[in-house]
Amino acid sequence: MIAERRSPAPARRRSLLTALLVGLAGAAALTASLARAEASAAASSGVLISAVYYDTYLPNEPDEAFRLTNLASTSADLAGWTVTDQQGTVTLAGSLAPGASLWITRAAVSFTLEFGFKPDYEYGGNSDPAVPDLALSGNLTLGNNGDALLLRDGANTRIDSVVWENGVITDTGWVGPTIAPYNQGFFGLEGQVLYRKLDQATGRPVTDTDQAGDWAQATDDDVNGKKVQYPGWDLDLYFQTYRITQTATITYLVAPDHIFAHVLQAINAAAQSIRYEGYDFKNAELGQALAARAAAGVSVTVLLEGAPVGGLEDQERWNCQQIEAAGGACWFMVNDSAATPPIHDRYAYQHAKFMLIDDRWLLTGSENLNYSSMPSDPKADGTAGNRGLWLWTDAAGPIAHARSVFEHDLDPQHHRDLRRWSAADPVFGAPPPGFTPGFASGGTAYAVRFPDPFVFTGEFQFEIVQSPDNSLRDRDALLGMIARAGPGDRVLVEQLYEHPFWGPTTSNAADDPNPRLEAYVAAARRGALVRLLLDSAYDVPGDVRSNAATCAYVNGLAAAEGLDLACLLGNPTGTGIHNKLVLVSAGGAGWAHTGSINGSENSSKQNRELAVQVRSMAVYTALADVFWWDWALSGGVVPVTGGPALYLPLILRSGP
Repeated sequence: MIAERRSPAPARRRSLLTALLVGLAGAAALTASLARAEASAAASSGVLISAVYYDTYLPNEPDEAFRLTNLASTSADLAGWTVTDQQGTVTLAGSLAPGASLWITRAAVSFTLEFGFKPDYEYGGNSDPAVPDLALSGNLTLGNNGDALLLRDGANTRIDSVVWENGVITDTGWVGPTIAPYNQGFFGLEGQVLYRKLDQATGRPVTDTDQAGDWAQATDDDVNGKKVQYPGWDLDLYFQTYRITQTATITYLVAPDHIFAHVLQAINAAAQSIRYEGYDFKNAELGQALAARAAAGVSVTVLLEGAPVGGLEDQERWNCQQIEAAGGACWFMVNDSAATPPIHDRYAYQHAKFMLIDDRWLLTGSENLNYSSMPSDPKADGTAGNRGLWLWTDAAGPIAHARSVFEHDLDPQHHRDLRRWSAADPVFGAPPPGFTPGFASGGTAYAVRFPDPFVFTGEFQFEIVQSPDNSLRDRDALLGMIARAGPGDRVLVEQLYEHPFWGPTTSNAADDPNPRLEAYVAAARRGALVRLLLDSAYDVPGDVRSNAATCAYVNGLAAAEGLDLACLLGNPTGTGIHNKLVLVSAGGAGWAHTGSINGSENSSKQNRELAVQVRSMAVYTALADVFWWDWALSGGVVPVTGGPALYLPLILRSGP
């Protein structure tokens, strides 16, 4: 017989309901209390999980790792603290000084292989006796498809957490969607280091909210988010732009007009050392000049991109062959998936172009050591080449900073993605037997407009901007420079390309804006005159990211909003615009940005690039002459309203 189930009497029901409500309220209060206690503990400890490396490059992923950072003003005693993915637990030891970070990995030797430095602790066995071991219970494996890490103090209070991809957020303290690697169609997912957004002023992680928006890969911010990081980067060292004010001489070399002769002059003047970091190198005469200096006892070292678009050419191999035969050294930054273990280059492309001579001169800019950029032909009947610029300075601060970048990039002791030229190497070795280099260059398509360099001496404000470390900031760097322009000011841009939007090719300017392009538009909306001159020689008009598409977008905004904003395509010097020039005049002051950084997302976020910004009205005026010449040659109307045009005397003097 089944017992009859009867409802309790009304009074009884009220009693049970009251007890239930009281219990729920108590549980909620307890939960809130625990949450407050954990939040208080996290705030007082100041220790955060600041980076996670989980989907690693190496087979079987022995280099899985995470980083802790102490944001407090006092040391944190980590004895008895734990980090867990709720399947395995690492018990911490030691202490963490104020502002310091430490890396903890499964296998120290594997971590060192990829990152280029030793971790602070390992937990998967004693792979490196020089690295202290931490106790591990269970199986701590950072899941590639999703997982969570929790940091707890000695009282088992949750201090911090991070949940990625398909990780479960229950009982982690995490709020909202998880964080995931930034992809957008072309950034590598494997090998990405998740890391916290960094405050532009301090370089420290932003305030922790246990949400995806705390992390640099978050897609909620077009400047501080949507970023990537890979092993071997020096982000901690170079997160801030390098800035200094000092007395110096600055010379701007204009390509193709006279740049070859002056770069050759600088090389020939070297007495002790030449260091060159570039993308590719096909100018045989400059190769011979470097080899001659090496033969004369000058230390000559060259670092090139190992996989330029279109592949490594025999002319580059020949140049390296000459330099090596004369006693110099020629290196390549490489990616080699067939190596054991596989080698991944640190940057998508080594695209910077800078030369250090005797540690007394820095030459850097938009142009490669190629005939298309630096034609050697006589210029009396004209020439042909790329429009571009190099800066040449004796400023001690920028020289020292560029040397630091060079020495971190060319550091074979700590980075495996570097391969020296070797005659027997099938890829990075000698050209085929009997190879004859080409020396043809120039032409007559372009009548030289600037036969002499621009030379300035005085006190200058310098700012060195470099990718991937710090080129995308809005308190300084390029975006900060453009932000100075307001009513009546000017922004002039001459660029190989400036994409209309970033993100995947299926995106648009609203969802994935190009912050550089939007900064130009914003300056026009503030009342500045803004002009963009983009290359037509290499443009593919049907491409959604073409310069034609950019000009259509920009000119459409100008027409719709009545902005003093215009975009043109041009090829004023015969073989295309290769410049990366941005000029700003604001409030009577002038700024010039010259370097290697193009207007793609890749250029700002995962290439090695370098640019120099100089504050000088004289520099602005001279380089504005170059811009307006090219603008006029491309069919643009040169504005003369709003005061005298500083470039007009040059136009009148030199003719059409």
